[in-house]
Amino acid sequence: MEWLSKSLSQEPLVLVLSITVVVGIFIFAARRAHLNHLAKMKKIDDSFNIK
Repeated sequence: MEWLSKSLSQEPLVLVLSITVVVGIFIFAARRAHLNHLAKMKKIDDSFNIK
């Protein structure tokens, strides 16, 4: 845990920015996967509801 206290005491801004970037990338990827899933579900739903 000494490495953690050194990191936090020296560069807290870099640590916060790194965490923000990682979380942002995760949110972007999750949203993209969700939209792809909705598109696939719509395609499947449309194939069953032939009008």
